[in-house]
Amino acid sequence: MFDKEAIQTLAEATSIAQAVETIQKAMDENKGVAALPSDYKIHDFESFGQLRRRMRGTMSTRYIAPFVEYTQANKSNGATVFVNPDDMTATAVLDLGTPDLPGHADNKAKLTLCKTAAFDALLRIAAGQRTQREIAEFLEDWLDIVTAKNSDGEVKKSLAIAAIRKITIDSTRKVESDEQALSTTRSAFESVQASSKDPLPTFIEFTCTPYADLAKRTFVLRLSVITTEREPRIQLRIQRAEEHTEQMANELVGMIDGAIDSDIPVLVGCYGKGA
Repeated sequence: MFDKEAIQTLAEATSIAQAVETIQKAMDENKGVAALPSDYKIHDFESFGQLRRRMRGTMSTRYIAPFVEYTQANKSNGATVFVNPDDMTATAVLDLGTPDLPGHADNKAKLTLCKTAAFDALLRIAAGQRTQREIAEFLEDWLDIVTAKNSDGEVKKSLAIAAIRKITIDSTRKVESDEQALSTTRSAFESVQASSKDPLPTFIEFTCTPYADLAKRTFVLRLSVITTEREPRIQLRIQRAEEHTEQMANELVGMIDGAIDSDIPVLVGCYGKGA
């Protein structure tokens, strides 16, 4: 004679067996869904097995060579590389699959190019108006990769730095008055000029490797002195900055495309939810 507890245990065992059969049938028929009692919890036993069912995860690196090596060694059907030019990154979706046999797209390699110290310093100094000291110290820190120029040609670096440290703001006001029999005209002109005893540069050339693995390039910065404040402020603006960004992105695409197997397409864009 079975008691209440034994009957309940047998009922639960029967329900579990039916649930397993329902799940297996849904997977075999590729339905993707199955109706199960709300008090059942599905357990994944993969971690208890000797091997994983499939490869998944994300390998991350800052260099092109290991990114390409890992992608080629772990590619599966439909593997594709997506290059995002906006942030100089690339993502290899190794198990993308095909439209007929789509993969889970959760086995990836991620490349995030690292800005060099010089390029990072350049972007920070060009991000806004700076003091004379900040600009002078920036040029002193990177003396070996900068060139100062003005309308007369190249300016000796030591003189250019001295000129930036000794900027003088000259302000003059001129008033003109014209008295006539039937009219009076008055006009005022104010002139503000920045000058220095040493030759003041108007352009700074900054040559560096912007990102690891990319080629060296020269950035031209226009130097402007802002005279609206009590103390002079200096702006270094990167000329044609957008063109540099576009060229560096194209260089990254070309390097990956040239290094990776021809059967792995390299596309410009992003892949993933919301991409």
